[in-house]
Formats: sequence, structure tokens, C-alpha cells
Amino acid sequence: MNRKAFLKKGALSGGILLSAPTILISQDRATITKEEIKEFVFAAHKDFDQVKKIVEEKPLILNCANQRIRGDFETAVGGASHMGLRDIADLLVAKGARLDIFNYAFLGYTDFVIKLITDYPTLLNSPGPHGFNLLHHAKVGSNQNLEQWLIEKGLTITHFKGVFG
Repeated sequence: MNRKAFLKKGALSGGILLSAPTILISQDRATITKEEIKEFVFAAHKDFDQVKKIVEEKPLILNCANQRIRGDFETAVGGASHMGLRDIADLLVAKGARLDIFNYAFLGYTDFVIKLITDYPTLLNSPGPHGFNLLHHAKVGSNQNLEQWLIEKGLTITHFKGVFG
């Protein structure tokens, strides 16, 4: 193969590879509605089968957040986490859900949560969705080591009431 043919073939192949993700993502250009996001996040509080169905039909909904009241943002994995629904959280994480410190507390990543709080102490008193805090998430995740550590650090309540409204 001569140099010109090699370069032409390489440019064509490279262009196809670079454009493939764009083509795949752009298949459904419709905006995900607030109602669809709300339905998905609410389903993650109780209904594994519905969550699975929605995320398979609309994979880009996975990391959308619902705002229930001013400033109270919640993703589906956040809802599953504060409800203690490991099966739903695991499904969402397996599909690529982005995690936050509350999810890590629920899922049992004790060393990681402790490191984050050690490096950024104000995280200890951060409110999660609906005001549920790290202690709540450690408790519903049956993460007793983290639960005890958080209590020793002074976090004794599981919910910050009135944070968002």
C-alpha cells in the first residue's frame, strides 16, 4: 500500500471512530422532560422494575436530577440510597450513575467518606436530598463503622429539617 492510500484509509477510519459516539448519542435528540425525570427519581424510591424499564428506554436520564423544592436536588441513585434500596442503587451504578458522598456512605465506602470529611470537614454537616445527612445514609446502608465514626465526630442527628424550605 502506498503512502497516499494509507493516509486516506487512516483518515477515513479515524473519522468514523471519532464520530461513532456522537452518532450514538444523537439518536434521540428530544429533551428529557421534568415530568419524566420526576417519574424516574420517584420510581427509584420504591420500584426496581420501573427504574430498569425507564433507564433502558432512556439511558440519558440516568444522571438527571429532580428538584422537589428550591435547592433540593435528587438523582435516582440518591433516592435509592436514602431509602436503603441497595438493589436499585446497584442497578443504577452498574448503568453508570454518578455518585456523591451520600451514595458512598450508603454503599459502604467508609475509608473514602472518612478521607473526604478529613480533607473537607464541612462535609460532615452537608445536607443530602430532603435534608438526609451522612449519618442517615450510613445507617440505612448498615455501615456501622462509618455510623460510629460520624457520631464520634459530632453528627448525632440523621436529618437536617428545614434546610430547603
